[in-house]
Amino acid sequence: MEVHHHPNIEKKNFKEYLLEGLMIFLAVTMGFFAESLRENITGKEKESEYISSLMRDLEKDKAQFKDILENNKLKIKSLDSLIALAGKDMDKVENRKLLYQYSSHVSWFSIFLSNDATMSQLKNSGLQFIRHENIADNIGQYDQKIRGLKPAEELYTRYTNAAADALSEQMIFSWGDSAVNKDYPLITNDKQKLQVFFNKVKLERAWTNNYVKNLQDRVPYNTKLIELLKKEYHIE
Repeated sequence: MEVHHHPNIEKKNFKEYLLEGLMIFLAVTMGFFAESLRENITGKEKESEYISSLMRDLEKDKAQFKDILENNKLKIKSLDSLIALAGKDMDKVENRKLLYQYSSHVSWFSIFLSNDATMSQLKNSGLQFIRHENIADNIGQYDQKIRGLKPAEELYTRYTNAAADALSEQMIFSWGDSAVNKDYPLITNDKQKLQVFFNKVKLERAWTNNYVKNLQDRVPYNTKLIELLKKEYHIE
């Protein structure tokens, strides 16, 4: 008969169990803190990348606001000169010449297109990296204001197109003939049709001016956000 001898297992006292438990707890805790630190560093790097990219886009928007406003103010000035010809005798060559000259801005567009690549990324998933709540709020506000330009832009383009269609019914476009041998002819001298044309130019002028005002209303939001980002993130 074989006799099996069971090995003697050393029993641990309470202090040893407590020490082992403490070591395990410390290991888990250190791992947690290490992971949190890593995520925090990554989050800060991501935030810095987003803010730098957003600043570049905002500066481009700022420059574009300036150019688009100047372009459309020039357009309005030209349309005003054109509208001043309403009711003038178009049998006179000098009046037709002015009509051709000032019609150059009819059908002419200059539309603001925001540099929104970074904004799109932020809206998709990037805002979680923006630690400052006031920054996130102002970014959202700027985006909302820019998207709010759309209705004014649609009216601007609609009435510009309508005036362009009316223009094509009045003037003869003959490239290279210098307004058809300096005669500056019109398709028709019908006063009613000319009045319809001028009415549409007036509407184009009105909605261009409305678009300008909407652009001007957005400029302070661009300025405010740029200044806020510079202050919070110490950007020179």
